[in-house]
Amino acid sequence: MPLTFQNEEMLELMKDFYTLTGIRIVLFDETYREIFSYPEECIPFCTHMRKNAEFYHLCCRSDRQAFEICKKNRSFNMYKCHAGLIECTAPIIEQNAIIGYIMFGQVSDSKNFCEILSKQYPDAEIEPAIKKIKYKNAKQLLAASKILEACTSYILAKEMLKPSRIHLFNRIDTFISAHLEDDISITAICKEFNISRTRLYDLVKQYIGTGVSEYIKEKRLLKARELLKTTDLSVVEISHRVGFSDYNYFLRSFKKKNGISAKRYRNFKLHAESRRLPSSDD
Repeated sequence: MPLTFQNEEMLELMKDFYTLTGIRIVLFDETYREIFSYPEECIPFCTHMRKNAEFYHLCCRSDRQAFEICKKNRSFNMYKCHAGLIECTAPIIEQNAIIGYIMFGQVSDSKNFCEILSKQYPDAEIEPAIKKIKYKNAKQLLAASKILEACTSYILAKEMLKPSRIHLFNRIDTFISAHLEDDISITAICKEFNISRTRLYDLVKQYIGTGVSEYIKEKRLLKARELLKTTDLSVVEISHRVGFSDYNYFLRSFKKKNGISAKRYRNFKLHAESRRLPSSDD
């Protein structure tokens, strides 16, 4: 999902988190692609070890598994990576859709972890990097996870991260298509997507070139044409199926849009189809 985010505001939030916790924090998009972090570099141990292709593969697999659990449960997920380091991932959810993830990690919950890791990787070159791994106790990690989860709401409230305009428009378009039979109001759409009327008007104007009400009406008339061609529903039933409470208004609107009445449109299409069908002698 294409995302837009406020660089300066996001960076300040990540710096504040790091100042408070001393733990690296990373922003990912919906596809688990890293797009922002603070500090920018991994801790020295991870930076050194990821130069090894096998170790790097294990890192990526560990992250993906964590994201999948987070996505399934739709809540923060604290876990140990393949190397034994503690990490925590929280989903960023807007209007019931996960648009990204925020993660902290690369710390240990064991005072003896560096000693254990040194025995596992007896390499003089990596020894200094192992000693720089930070230790956080259970209470500190739990507090950090709660702050991380709170950050997801703050990010959305301050609009630091949001789907791109085209993605948001596509979601609105899908919502309207699924509710053509209902009394779709501009207020209802704004509430569903937590956007202002001005932003909704701008989106529809940008991608369609019409007003919102006119756009909804156009979609209803297109759906009516489809139902006239593909179903045996009466014209009255179809008018209600596509959200016209006033049957006469539907008839007028359909004729104005298509140049012929709904009944003649159906007959015309049926005759056109029959002319294309092969005869029994073919």
